[in-house]
Amino acid sequence: MTDAPPPSATDQRRAEVIGCAAQLLVEGGLGAITVRNIAQRLGCSTTVISHHFRNKDEVLLETYRHVNARAGALRDAALSNSQPTAVRALEELLPISEAQRENWAAWLHFWSAALHNPALAAEHAIGLQQTVARVQVYLRSIGMDDAQAQGAAQAISNALYGIAIQALFDRDHWDEPRLRQEFRRATAFTLGQDIASRQI
Repeated sequence: MTDAPPPSATDQRRAEVIGCAAQLLVEGGLGAITVRNIAQRLGCSTTVISHHFRNKDEVLLETYRHVNARAGALRDAALSNSQPTAVRALEELLPISEAQRENWAAWLHFWSAALHNPALAAEHAIGLQQTVARVQVYLRSIGMDDAQAQGAAQAISNALYGIAIQALFDRDHWDEPRLRQEFRRATAFTLGQDIASRQI
């Protein structure tokens, strides 16, 4: 197996811009992602940014993809069967850790923009489909048949998104114990107590 070639200077600069945009998003929402703000944060001119991205829309789309990839890595780690029970593994997808909270907050910003941006809307659909599919694969891995896993994965994703959005808006009320309790209730109902509590 050959090692992957090192990233080019162009790839490195694009990654820097996207990473900077993702951080600006967390700090100030979509409005904070401007070419001027990114250039100021990176200590370069706005022409450097314009050289690597056609426009702000491209920066936003690539930042959305970056957030989805980052969240996907956390999702796959949570569903790696390293948790003692199915519900315990699934609840790690909630905005409990700071990293997960940042991803959920970033998604919320992008979802509002996606209502009027077809490219972002398409990216949202892809991310949602990937989450449902990955949960479905996980449920099959712990003993559910295909038909059960398909319906359960969708129901669990619905509960996950609903609870997570509420938690973003009311962090005091939706502290970690409440997040886990309500998600466990919804997930145990969907999976059935046998599978929900099964040691894995």
